[in-house]
Amino acid sequence: LLNGPNFGGELPSSLFQLNYLNTIHIQDNLGKNWSLPPNVQVGDDTQLERLLLVRNSFAGIIPPWLAKLKQLQTLDLSMNNFQGAIPEAIGDLSSVKYFNLLGNNLTEAIPSSLGKLSQIDALILGENALQGELPASIGNLRTLQLLDVGSNMLTST
Repeated sequence: LLNGPNFGGELPSSLFQLNYLNTIHIQDNLGKNWSLPPNVQVGDDTQLERLLLVRNSFAGIIPPWLAKLKQLQTLDLSMNNFQGAIPEAIGDLSSVKYFNLLGNNLTEAIPSSLGKLSQIDALILGENALQGELPASIGNLRTLQLLDVGSNMLTST
């Protein structure tokens, strides 16, 4: 757990290549800007199960390479400044149970690929600027217990 006002910068890509690391938790670091590396070669042996980057100053896009973290069960990028679209590739996170993007600046439509998150219990996408309709594929999420899409710019038919 890294916590404090003086941390920041781009997370080193090597952090995501440590085979036995199972949790990265960075929280409440608002003093400096953060970013995720744009491209990371994630190995098949990576055991990262929890990536929690909560209430920091992360900015930029959510990189598609996160979907290569096949053991990931918790992905919490809430309360940051991520922008743009939710990558389609995120639907490939077959082990994820908790997915939280609350309170960012995400735009565009919710990708239908999220309907492939077969183990998901909580899908939290509220307080962004997501547009369009809620994909029908969300109805495929048989284990889903919590869905939060409030405070977006979603439409209905």
